[in-house]
Amino acid sequence: MKTFKLTMMAAAITLTGFAAHAQTTAEEVIQKHIDAIGGEKAWDKVKSVKMVGAMSTQGMEIAVTQTIINDKAFRMDISLMGQTGYMIYTDKGAWQFMPFAGDTKPKEMPAEQASAGKDKLNFKNTVMANKAIIAKATIDGTDTINSVPCIKLKITGKDGNESVCYFDTKTYYLVKQDVKAKIQDEEQEMSYSFSNFKKQPEGIIIPMTYSTPQGDIVFKTIEINKKIDEKIFVPETK
Repeated sequence: MKTFKLTMMAAAITLTGFAAHAQTTAEEVIQKHIDAIGGEKAWDKVKSVKMVGAMSTQGMEIAVTQTIINDKAFRMDISLMGQTGYMIYTDKGAWQFMPFAGDTKPKEMPAEQASAGKDKLNFKNTVMANKAIIAKATIDGTDTINSVPCIKLKITGKDGNESVCYFDTKTYYLVKQDVKAKIQDEEQEMSYSFSNFKKQPEGIIIPMTYSTPQGDIVFKTIEINKKIDEKIFVPETK
């Protein structure tokens, strides 16, 4: 009888916990995530970000620098085999220059590709700290990512793009994101994972390792709200 009572008690506790988890709304999960990585007030103070690191892919190490002035411009520099290429997105257009892919001069991206990259113009979007870009969010069950229990959210952005976000049920950090986007009339699916979360002096928490379809990027340094020369967001003319 005692064993039976203990079994029933354990079952009751488990069911109670499940019910509480099931009653959590998508909006609550997003808010808990934002609170966990520093809160809205701290993130609203972030005006610019510069991150320097390297990508490991196919036995090579590629230097990567990402520079953002929120709501204004984004630039990613990629250095490989003694050459440096870049992608630039601004509120006025987008350009790329990839000499190791055969580019001899910077070229403007098609309007659709430039539009698809607009979310890069605010670093908050990368870490899902900006509720303003979300049109709809719904809970889509649970999953386990790298042995971490996660709650899944289906999110539709105001740009129409869809993603599935996986939030650690313990920390509420965003640990994975599956993205669907239309590029040149083709729907493409990409998956990104985030780890090595570090708290910055400004009070925000940032993943320093990004796992992308091209390889893992490990960022070694980060500068927040440092002065950035806006000339770097103008493609060089040859």
